[in-house]
Amino acid sequence: MKKLLPGFLIILTLSACKHSAKDPDTSIVKQEKPISQDDITKVTLADRHGDEMEIITNNTKNTVIVRLNGQSYELYKNAENPGFSTDDNKYQFTETKYEVTFLKKDADMVLFHAKKDQPTKKIALQ
Repeated sequence: MKKLLPGFLIILTLSACKHSAKDPDTSIVKQEKPISQDDITKVTLADRHGDEMEIITNNTKNTVIVRLNGQSYELYKNAENPGFSTDDNKYQFTETKYEVTFLKKDADMVLFHAKKDQPTKKIALQ
């Protein structure tokens, strides 16, 4: 009887462990995070007073986000002039090759004006 009990327990243990640990009905679903295909550039400029303005340009959607003095302004491409303006047309952002200007239109007040770094001019020696 003593030999029969351990043998019975071994047979019971082996027969109980025949199913797999993973359930075949469940499957792992991987969600792919959409990758943005937008062309985005980020620039921080400082003016002559030491104030800094962060400019985030989305060339795909033709939008600009300007962060100045703790506030964010979202501007859209303006069809009438070469700059960007807000939905309510209170602010305007213009950017040329060497200068950036951000102004409040209804007060005709320049909020930020800075010059971009210009490439150094090479002079040919003769």
